[in-house]
Amino acid sequence: MTEWNKDLEKRILKKSRFTLTFRILRIMLLVLLIYSGYKVSMNFVADKLNIANENAYYSKLAIEWTVPNVRADFNFEEEEMTLLGTKKLSYNLIKKVGNNDKVIGKAFVTKRLTNPSTISFSQPGQKQLNEFSFSLPIDPRTGKKLEGNTWPNVWETLTMLPEGTVGEMAFSTTSFMEAKQLIELLENYDLHVLWMPLYTGEFVNYEPGWTSSGNKLLMVPHFGLSGGNDRNENFHEQSIITRLTQESLSESEQLMLKNMEELLSKSPSYYEQFLRLGYLPQKYQYLKENGFTVYGAVVTGPVKELLKLQDVSYIQGEQLGEVELWNWQSKNNE
Repeated sequence: MTEWNKDLEKRILKKSRFTLTFRILRIMLLVLLIYSGYKVSMNFVADKLNIANENAYYSKLAIEWTVPNVRADFNFEEEEMTLLGTKKLSYNLIKKVGNNDKVIGKAFVTKRLTNPSTISFSQPGQKQLNEFSFSLPIDPRTGKKLEGNTWPNVWETLTMLPEGTVGEMAFSTTSFMEAKQLIELLENYDLHVLWMPLYTGEFVNYEPGWTSSGNKLLMVPHFGLSGGNDRNENFHEQSIITRLTQESLSESEQLMLKNMEELLSKSPSYYEQFLRLGYLPQKYQYLKENGFTVYGAVVTGPVKELLKLQDVSYIQGEQLGEVELWNWQSKNNE
Protein backbone atom coordinates (compact mmCIF):
# COMPACT_ATOMS: atom_id res chain seq x y z
CA MET A 1 0.00 0.00 0.00
CA THR A 2 1.38 3.37 -1.06
CA GLU A 3 2.01 5.69 1.83
CA TRP A 4 0.08 8.93 1.65
CA ASN A 5 2.24 12.00 1.30
CA LYS A 6 2.21 15.46 -0.14
CA ASP A 7 3.68 14.41 -3.49
CA LEU A 8 1.02 11.73 -3.96
CA GLU A 9 -1.67 14.24 -3.05
CA LYS A 10 -0.37 16.67 -5.66
CA ARG A 11 -0.23 13.95 -8.33
CA ILE A 12 -3.79 12.84 -7.58
CA LEU A 13 -5.11 16.42 -7.63
CA LYS A 14 -3.25 17.14 -10.87
CA LYS A 15 -4.63 14.02 -12.50
CA SER A 16 -8.13 14.84 -11.25
CA ARG A 17 -7.94 18.38 -12.65
CA PHE A 18 -6.71 17.04 -15.97
CA THR A 19 -9.48 14.44 -16.09
CA LEU A 20 -12.12 17.03 -15.14
CA THR A 21 -10.83 19.52 -17.68
CA PHE A 22 -10.83 16.86 -20.39
CA ARG A 23 -14.39 15.87 -19.54
CA ILE A 24 -15.56 19.49 -19.57
CA LEU A 25 -13.90 20.09 -22.95
CA ARG A 26 -15.41 16.89 -24.30
CA ILE A 27 -18.87 17.92 -23.10
CA MET A 28 -18.43 21.41 -24.59
CA LEU A 29 -17.32 19.91 -27.90
CA LEU A 30 -20.30 17.57 -27.88
CA VAL A 31 -22.67 20.46 -27.12
CA LEU A 32 -21.07 22.51 -29.92
CA LEU A 33 -21.49 19.63 -32.37
CA ILE A 34 -25.11 19.13 -31.33
CA TYR A 35 -25.75 22.89 -31.60
CA SER A 36 -24.11 23.08 -35.03
CA GLY A 37 -25.94 19.99 -36.22
CA TYR A 38 -29.26 21.31 -34.95
CA LYS A 39 -28.70 24.69 -36.57
CA VAL A 40 -27.67 23.15 -39.90
CA SER A 41 -30.68 20.82 -39.74
CA MET A 42 -33.07 23.69 -38.97
CA ASN A 43 -31.84 25.75 -41.90
CA PHE A 44 -31.76 22.69 -44.17
CA VAL A 45 -35.38 21.91 -43.33
CA ALA A 46 -36.31 25.60 -43.75
CA ASP A 47 -34.73 25.63 -47.21
CA LYS A 48 -36.36 22.35 -48.22
CA LEU A 49 -39.77 23.55 -47.07
CA ASN A 50 -39.25 26.97 -48.73
CA ILE A 51 -40.23 28.70 -45.49
CA ALA A 52 -38.62 32.03 -46.37
CA ASN A 53 -40.05 32.08 -49.91
CA GLU A 54 -43.51 31.14 -48.65
CA ASN A 55 -43.63 33.80 -45.93
CA ALA A 56 -42.21 36.40 -48.31
CA TYR A 57 -44.81 35.57 -50.97
CA TYR A 58 -47.84 35.66 -48.70
CA SER A 59 -46.72 38.73 -46.73
CA LYS A 60 -46.22 40.58 -50.03
CA LEU A 61 -49.75 39.64 -51.08
CA ALA A 62 -51.17 40.92 -47.79
CA ILE A 63 -49.43 44.26 -48.29
CA GLU A 64 -50.64 44.60 -51.89
CA TRP A 65 -54.23 43.81 -50.93
CA THR A 66 -54.41 46.16 -47.93
CA VAL A 67 -52.17 49.11 -48.89
CA PRO A 68 -53.27 51.00 -52.03
CA ASN A 69 -50.62 51.15 -54.76
CA VAL A 70 -47.86 49.65 -52.65
CA ARG A 71 -46.17 46.38 -53.56
CA ALA A 72 -42.99 44.59 -52.59
CA ASP A 73 -39.78 44.30 -54.54
CA PHE A 74 -39.17 40.97 -56.29
CA ASN A 75 -36.09 40.14 -54.21
CA PHE A 76 -35.80 39.83 -50.44
CA GLU A 77 -33.08 39.41 -47.83
CA GLU A 78 -33.25 36.71 -45.17
CA GLU A 79 -31.46 35.73 -41.98
CA GLU A 80 -30.72 32.21 -40.81
CA MET A 81 -33.44 30.57 -38.78
CA THR A 82 -32.82 30.80 -35.03
CA LEU A 83 -32.73 27.82 -32.67
CA LEU A 84 -36.29 28.62 -31.63
CA GLY A 85 -37.47 28.51 -35.24
CA THR A 86 -37.77 32.26 -35.86
CA LYS A 87 -37.23 33.36 -39.45
CA LYS A 88 -36.59 37.00 -40.36
CA LEU A 89 -36.62 38.57 -43.83
CA SER A 90 -37.01 42.00 -45.39
CA TYR A 91 -37.74 43.60 -48.75
CA ASN A 92 -38.19 47.05 -50.28
CA LEU A 93 -41.64 48.57 -50.69
CA ILE A 94 -42.47 50.24 -53.98
CA LYS A 95 -45.20 52.43 -55.39
CA LYS A 96 -45.71 53.30 -59.03
CA VAL A 97 -45.89 56.95 -60.08
CA GLY A 98 -46.16 57.33 -63.82
CA ASN A 99 -44.25 54.49 -65.43
CA ASN A 100 -41.54 54.40 -62.76
CA ASP A 101 -41.29 52.46 -59.52
CA LYS A 102 -40.35 54.48 -56.44
CA VAL A 103 -38.91 52.87 -53.29
CA ILE A 104 -40.77 54.33 -50.31
CA GLY A 105 -39.61 52.15 -47.44
CA LYS A 106 -38.89 48.63 -46.30
CA ALA A 107 -40.89 45.79 -44.77
CA PHE A 108 -39.48 43.58 -42.01
CA VAL A 109 -41.11 40.17 -41.59
CA THR A 110 -40.58 38.09 -38.44
CA LYS A 111 -42.19 34.65 -38.53
CA ARG A 112 -42.06 32.65 -35.31
CA LEU A 113 -43.19 29.09 -34.65
CA THR A 114 -45.60 30.58 -32.13
CA ASN A 115 -47.27 33.98 -32.21
CA PRO A 116 -46.73 36.85 -32.24
CA SER A 117 -45.30 36.93 -35.77
CA THR A 118 -45.07 40.44 -37.18
CA ILE A 119 -44.75 42.60 -40.28
CA SER A 120 -43.37 46.09 -39.63
CA PHE A 121 -42.39 49.01 -41.84
CA SER A 122 -39.46 51.39 -41.82
CA GLN A 123 -39.48 55.15 -42.11
CA PRO A 124 -39.56 57.37 -44.10
CA GLY A 125 -42.21 55.45 -45.97
CA GLN A 126 -44.72 54.97 -43.13
CA LYS A 127 -46.85 57.99 -44.05
CA GLN A 128 -46.93 57.00 -47.69
CA LEU A 129 -48.24 53.57 -46.73
CA ASN A 130 -51.38 54.93 -45.12
CA GLU A 131 -52.29 58.06 -47.00
CA PHE A 132 -55.25 57.04 -49.22
CA SER A 133 -58.74 56.30 -47.92
CA PHE A 134 -61.96 55.32 -49.69
CA SER A 135 -65.54 55.84 -48.59
CA LEU A 136 -68.34 53.41 -49.38
CA PRO A 137 -70.82 55.09 -51.75
CA ILE A 138 -73.82 53.65 -49.87
CA ASP A 139 -74.22 52.51 -46.27
CA PRO A 140 -75.18 48.82 -46.60
CA ARG A 141 -77.06 48.98 -43.28
CA THR A 142 -79.39 51.81 -44.22
CA GLY A 143 -79.08 52.41 -47.97
CA LYS A 144 -78.06 55.99 -47.22
CA LYS A 145 -75.96 57.78 -49.86
CA LEU A 146 -72.45 58.57 -48.61
CA GLU A 147 -69.79 61.11 -49.59
CA GLY A 148 -66.18 60.59 -50.61
CA ASN A 149 -63.29 61.60 -48.38
CA THR A 150 -62.12 64.53 -50.52
CA TRP A 151 -58.80 66.20 -49.79
CA PRO A 152 -58.63 70.00 -50.10
CA ASN A 153 -57.17 71.78 -53.14
CA VAL A 154 -56.61 68.67 -55.27
CA TRP A 155 -57.70 70.24 -58.54
CA GLU A 156 -56.06 73.59 -57.75
CA THR A 157 -52.77 71.82 -57.11
CA LEU A 158 -53.01 69.84 -60.36
CA THR A 159 -53.77 73.01 -62.30
CA MET A 160 -50.57 74.63 -60.99
CA LEU A 161 -48.35 71.67 -61.87
CA PRO A 162 -46.46 71.80 -65.18
CA GLU A 163 -47.50 69.45 -67.98
CA GLY A 164 -44.14 67.72 -67.76
CA THR A 165 -45.14 65.88 -64.58
CA VAL A 166 -47.00 62.71 -63.75
CA GLY A 167 -49.00 62.04 -60.62
CA GLU A 168 -50.79 59.48 -58.50
CA MET A 169 -54.45 59.98 -57.61
CA ALA A 170 -57.01 58.05 -55.59
CA PHE A 171 -60.78 58.50 -55.70
CA SER A 172 -63.99 56.86 -54.57
CA THR A 173 -67.00 56.33 -56.82
CA THR A 174 -70.56 57.54 -56.33
CA SER A 175 -71.94 54.00 -56.66
CA PHE A 176 -70.78 50.41 -56.44
CA MET A 177 -69.52 49.10 -59.77
CA GLU A 178 -68.26 45.90 -61.27
CA ALA A 179 -64.48 46.11 -61.62
CA LYS A 180 -64.85 45.58 -65.36
CA GLN A 181 -67.25 48.52 -65.62
CA LEU A 182 -64.88 50.96 -63.91
CA ILE A 183 -61.93 49.75 -66.00
CA GLU A 184 -63.95 50.35 -69.17
CA LEU A 185 -64.91 53.86 -68.07
CA LEU A 186 -61.29 54.76 -67.31
CA GLU A 187 -60.11 53.41 -70.68
CA ASN A 188 -61.19 56.80 -72.08
CA TYR A 189 -58.21 58.44 -70.34
CA ASP A 190 -54.47 58.03 -70.78
CA LEU A 191 -54.08 56.62 -67.29
CA HIS A 192 -53.00 53.38 -65.62
CA VAL A 193 -55.29 51.76 -63.05
CA LEU A 194 -53.16 50.32 -60.23
CA TRP A 195 -55.52 49.30 -57.38
CA MET A 196 -59.25 49.24 -56.61
CA PRO A 197 -60.97 48.89 -53.20
CA LEU A 198 -63.31 45.89 -53.06
CA TYR A 199 -66.68 45.57 -51.42
CA THR A 200 -66.80 42.11 -49.84
CA GLY A 201 -70.07 42.04 -47.90
CA GLU A 202 -69.15 44.46 -45.11
CA PHE A 203 -72.00 45.07 -42.60
CA VAL A 204 -74.07 42.35 -44.29
CA ASN A 205 -71.97 39.21 -43.95
CA TYR A 206 -69.64 40.46 -41.21
CA GLU A 207 -68.88 43.49 -39.06
CA PRO A 208 -65.67 45.09 -40.41
CA GLY A 209 -63.24 47.53 -38.90
CA TRP A 210 -64.36 50.99 -39.92
CA THR A 211 -64.23 54.67 -39.15
CA SER A 212 -66.68 57.45 -40.00
CA SER A 213 -66.35 61.19 -40.42
CA GLY A 214 -69.38 63.25 -41.28
CA ASN A 215 -71.23 61.48 -44.07
CA LYS A 216 -68.29 59.17 -44.85
CA LEU A 217 -67.74 55.51 -44.06
CA LEU A 218 -64.16 54.23 -44.40
CA MET A 219 -63.04 50.61 -44.08
CA VAL A 220 -60.04 49.88 -41.81
CA PRO A 221 -57.93 48.39 -43.22
CA HIS A 222 -58.70 48.57 -46.92
CA PHE A 223 -58.95 45.43 -48.99
CA GLY A 224 -58.48 45.75 -52.71
CA LEU A 225 -57.61 44.31 -56.08
CA SER A 226 -54.16 44.85 -57.54
CA GLY A 227 -52.50 43.22 -60.52
CA GLY A 228 -52.32 39.47 -59.99
CA ASN A 229 -49.39 37.48 -58.56
CA ASP A 230 -48.60 33.84 -59.24
CA ARG A 231 -45.87 31.49 -58.03
CA ASN A 232 -44.26 28.14 -58.73
CA GLU A 233 -44.14 25.17 -56.34
CA ASN A 234 -41.13 26.69 -54.55
CA PHE A 235 -42.98 29.98 -53.92
CA HIS A 236 -40.84 31.90 -56.41
CA GLU A 237 -42.90 34.61 -58.08
CA GLN A 238 -43.26 33.75 -61.74
CA SER A 239 -46.07 36.04 -62.90
CA ILE A 240 -46.60 39.63 -61.76
CA ILE A 241 -49.23 41.95 -63.27
CA THR A 242 -48.47 45.56 -62.39
CA ARG A 243 -51.69 47.25 -63.57
CA LEU A 244 -55.33 46.54 -64.23
CA THR A 245 -56.55 46.65 -67.82
CA GLN A 246 -59.39 45.08 -69.75
CA GLU A 247 -56.91 42.44 -70.89
CA SER A 248 -55.40 41.67 -67.46
CA LEU A 249 -58.46 42.12 -65.21
CA SER A 250 -59.90 38.61 -65.46
CA GLU A 251 -56.51 36.98 -64.83
CA SER A 252 -55.85 39.30 -61.86
CA GLU A 253 -59.21 38.39 -60.32
CA GLN A 254 -58.65 34.65 -60.76
CA LEU A 255 -55.15 34.85 -59.29
CA MET A 256 -56.47 36.73 -56.28
CA LEU A 257 -59.09 34.03 -55.65
CA LYS A 258 -56.47 31.33 -56.09
CA ASN A 259 -54.13 32.99 -53.57
CA MET A 260 -56.95 33.54 -51.09
CA GLU A 261 -57.98 29.89 -51.38
CA GLU A 262 -54.40 28.76 -50.69
CA LEU A 263 -54.20 31.01 -47.63
CA LEU A 264 -57.47 29.60 -46.29
CA SER A 265 -55.88 26.15 -46.21
CA LYS A 266 -53.56 27.44 -43.49
CA SER A 267 -54.44 28.04 -39.85
CA PRO A 268 -56.52 31.15 -39.10
CA SER A 269 -53.67 32.45 -36.93
CA TYR A 270 -51.46 32.63 -40.03
CA TYR A 271 -53.69 34.88 -42.11
CA GLU A 272 -55.52 36.68 -39.29
CA GLN A 273 -52.77 37.38 -36.75
CA PHE A 274 -49.60 37.24 -38.85
CA LEU A 275 -50.85 38.71 -42.15
CA ARG A 276 -53.65 40.80 -40.57
CA LEU A 277 -56.17 39.61 -43.15
CA GLY A 278 -59.32 39.69 -41.08
CA TYR A 279 -62.54 37.96 -42.23
CA LEU A 280 -60.71 36.30 -45.11
CA PRO A 281 -63.16 33.36 -45.40
CA GLN A 282 -66.13 35.75 -45.66
CA LYS A 283 -64.34 37.95 -48.19
CA TYR A 284 -63.34 34.97 -50.32
CA GLN A 285 -66.86 33.55 -50.29
CA TYR A 286 -68.39 36.90 -51.24
CA LEU A 287 -66.01 37.45 -54.16
CA LYS A 288 -66.50 33.86 -55.32
CA GLU A 289 -70.28 34.14 -55.29
CA ASN A 290 -70.84 37.79 -56.27
CA GLY A 291 -67.83 38.78 -58.36
CA PHE A 292 -65.57 41.79 -57.90
CA THR A 293 -67.46 44.90 -56.83
CA VAL A 294 -65.37 48.07 -56.44
CA TYR A 295 -65.97 51.60 -55.19
CA GLY A 296 -62.86 53.54 -56.24
CA ALA A 297 -59.38 53.30 -57.71
CA VAL A 298 -55.81 54.48 -57.57
CA VAL A 299 -54.60 55.73 -60.96
CA THR A 300 -51.45 57.32 -62.29
CA GLY A 301 -50.65 59.33 -65.39
CA PRO A 302 -49.87 62.81 -66.77
CA VAL A 303 -51.33 65.66 -64.73
CA LYS A 304 -53.26 66.89 -67.79
CA GLU A 305 -55.05 63.52 -67.88
CA LEU A 306 -55.74 63.56 -64.15
CA LEU A 307 -57.33 67.01 -64.57
CA LYS A 308 -59.82 65.52 -67.02
CA LEU A 309 -61.36 63.58 -64.12
CA GLN A 310 -62.47 66.78 -62.40
CA ASP A 311 -65.94 66.88 -63.93
CA VAL A 312 -66.55 63.13 -64.17
CA SER A 313 -69.93 62.42 -62.60
CA TYR A 314 -69.11 59.02 -61.06
CA ILE A 315 -66.01 60.22 -59.15
CA GLN A 316 -65.88 61.66 -55.63
CA GLY A 317 -63.39 61.83 -52.75
CA GLU A 318 -60.37 62.82 -54.86
CA GLN A 319 -56.94 62.56 -53.22
CA LEU A 320 -53.62 63.53 -54.79
CA GLY A 321 -50.57 61.41 -53.99
CA GLU A 322 -46.99 61.49 -55.27
CA VAL A 323 -45.90 63.70 -58.17
CA GLU A 324 -42.80 63.08 -60.29
CA LEU A 325 -41.09 64.51 -63.34
CA TRP A 326 -42.29 63.19 -66.69
CA ASN A 327 -41.88 59.46 -67.16
CA TRP A 328 -44.69 58.31 -69.36
CA GLN A 329 -45.49 56.44 -72.53
CA SER A 330 -48.83 57.28 -74.06
CA LYS A 331 -51.29 54.45 -74.67
CA ASN A 332 -51.17 55.26 -78.35
CA ASN A 333 -47.42 54.55 -78.39
CA GLU A 334 -47.45 51.33 -76.36
